[in-house]
Amino acid sequence: MNNHPTLPAAEAFRLLSTNHRLSVIDVRSEGEYHKAHFAHTVNIPILSDAHRHDVGLTYKTEGSEAAKVLGHQLVSGDYQDALIRRWCEAIKTHSETPALLFCWRGGLRSRIAQDWIYQQGLEVLRVEGGYKGLRHEALKALENPASFVILSGMTGAGKTRLLHRLPNIVDLEALAHHRGSAFGSHFGASQPQQATFENGLAQALYRVAPNYVLEDESPNIGRCHLPDDFYARMTTAPMVSIEIPARQRAFAIHQEYIQTPLAGGMRLETLEQSFLYNIDRIKNKLGGLECDKIKKLLTLAFAIDALAEDSTDAHLDWIERLLTSYYDKQYLYSLSLKSRKTLFQGSWEDCLDFLRAQPHD
Repeated sequence: MNNHPTLPAAEAFRLLSTNHRLSVIDVRSEGEYHKAHFAHTVNIPILSDAHRHDVGLTYKTEGSEAAKVLGHQLVSGDYQDALIRRWCEAIKTHSETPALLFCWRGGLRSRIAQDWIYQQGLEVLRVEGGYKGLRHEALKALENPASFVILSGMTGAGKTRLLHRLPNIVDLEALAHHRGSAFGSHFGASQPQQATFENGLAQALYRVAPNYVLEDESPNIGRCHLPDDFYARMTTAPMVSIEIPARQRAFAIHQEYIQTPLAGGMRLETLEQSFLYNIDRIKNKLGGLECDKIKKLLTLAFAIDALAEDSTDAHLDWIERLLTSYYDKQYLYSLSLKSRKTLFQGSWEDCLDFLRAQPHD
């Protein structure tokens, strides 16, 4: 097999984190990719999950040479031609920059793939150490010591919306595909596996400059868990706090969580049931009576929706009650456990102006 060029994992991670006009091919199986991968990569496996199972079984029963022979048999003929075509098409999408390719450890699978691609007259750099090497670099990036500011505020204060008006941020909820509350996940999006979430966070941290801003979160964003050391730093980081009345926050939630999904085609009944389910999940913390009262108000609001009448005030009633009886109390309790210095607190607009005026090294 030819000695084609390689790239150290550290440099590959830098490119993967900073250059989105880059073709990066992960040739591991679909199952491996699902468990853990990096953003801005494309999965085109040289061996499918079924192939890997058969090769692994042969390795156990007949030895390594028999497993290699079977692997070559499985990846040959029309299957091989289609595979090479897909790799080449992926590389050509960003032909202005060298493409990268890796497998689990930078071993046989990526070597074979690289060799076949070179036989087609295209260049691709094999990542030294493969996914494991990239993962090692990601874990180092999670230790980024750059200073940051926490954007805080009660639920519905518009923290995420403000965050995206700033140039130097990390959006934890976007990385986790979850809005960070019992109101639920990003509609239509499943959450990433833990390792994939950590890899995405590492890539984001690699890009930011000191004094970046991130939104206040609990240790768990849906099923994604913030790395312990990183969250510990969040509990003591200085913060900017948005102060907005409950009714105004309820209106913002109504727009984001009810009007937007309905405008996007979600069925009224589906949305109602998702809210009822999520409220039931926090019943123990709300208390049975309060939970029933909120659900009754919610059901009334959606009944008005079904009649095609203006239900805004009815929705604001149950949302505001949920905010004041649960979310606001949770926020204040969580804040009491953290030793943070408040840099500034004020309206949404004033907080935006304050953060925009902060230096970014």
